Amino acid sequence: MKVKRYIAKDIQEAMIKIKSELGRDAIILHTRKIRKPGIRGFLQKPLIEVIAAVDSSKDFSRNKSSYIDRNTKSNMITNYNQIQNLNSQINTLKDMINTVIDKINFTQNSSSSDILKKYENILIENNVSKPVTEKILSIVSRQISISDKNEQSIRKAIKLIIKDILGTPYEIDSKNSEQKIIFFVGPTGVGKTTTLAKLASKFTLINEKSVALITADTYRIAAVEQIKTYSEILDIPLTVIYEPKELKQAIDNYSNKDFILIDTAGRNHKDKKLIEELEKLITFVKSPEVFLLISLTTTYNDVKSIINSYNFLNDYKLVFTKFDEASLFGNVLNAKILTSKPISYITTGQGVPDDIEVANTEQIANSIVGEYYERSSI
Repeated sequence: MKVKRYIAKDIQEAMIKIKSELGRDAIILHTRKIRKPGIRGFLQKPLIEVIAAVDSSKDFSRNKSSYIDRNTKSNMITNYNQIQNLNSQINTLKDMINTVIDKINFTQNSSSSDILKKYENILIENNVSKPVTEKILSIVSRQISISDKNEQSIRKAIKLIIKDILGTPYEIDSKNSEQKIIFFVGPTGVGKTTTLAKLASKFTLINEKSVALITADTYRIAAVEQIKTYSEILDIPLTVIYEPKELKQAIDNYSNKDFILIDTAGRNHKDKKLIEELEKLITFVKSPEVFLLISLTTTYNDVKSIINSYNFLNDYKLVFTKFDEASLFGNVLNAKILTSKPISYITTGQGVPDDIEVANTEQIANSIVGEYYERSSI
């Protein structure tokens, strides 16, 4: 048997040398990659070392069979090396693509973080409490994919979330034939009497319903005079009560009316005695509707304090006054989350009956993210 070692650039070059010197009957005993010594060898492509042999005593047919086997092995080695090289190239390409994707994601994340930070500042500056702001932006981050986090989509998502939190506003059903007894409560100066007058005039003039007024606000002479003026203009009967126990008789006197609207004294929400008096007043009515009025010119801390002082009420709706005087609208959202009660009406001026409307959640959401509130009509 003749054995010889060959050094070549690749397996193809080695096979040419082997066939040329040892003939077609040569067999491959061993192959491996080697490098030339020194720095140059390290930098250059590795060479192929092949150990081949030939047995001249074998008959032709056997040698031919052996050659075929050897040739198959050689081809397998060649194919294996080609596949390895291809896999290496694919892995390199994948690494390059992943690097590009990471850079894109980093840029988009940085951009979306800047946009989210911008709207965090807008919400907080518009009097939305920090916990509520964080809740909204957390929902936005979960709902919008990275590729979609541009300013337009983030702004749209924030408004949709605000609308969802605010829910469907409550409007008094003027078509129902059942008598409704409605209390208007809230702190001093919030606009209870004017709000009552606006709704009374709508029920009377627009809905053609019979209405009666009761006032328990006898702490201020001006308040009684104000509601008397409204009752005379609208030709609506009015009863003034001085003690809670008088309420039942006053209601009985108006049993034929569709609506009885009850004005209460403006309570200092920190005065427990006055709050207890209001609580006692409401207990004289079996199923009252209660509207808690909150001015949008009130600070967030005062809104929390007001809401806490009226926690004896089991059920009520929220009315927001002085929209026309406010520059910040976040307390609508804050109050909704603090109470979990339905929002109802907003007032937008002193005009009776025009300056009141059912809350428009689309426009409130616009106002909270810094867009102008445009009045709608009811």
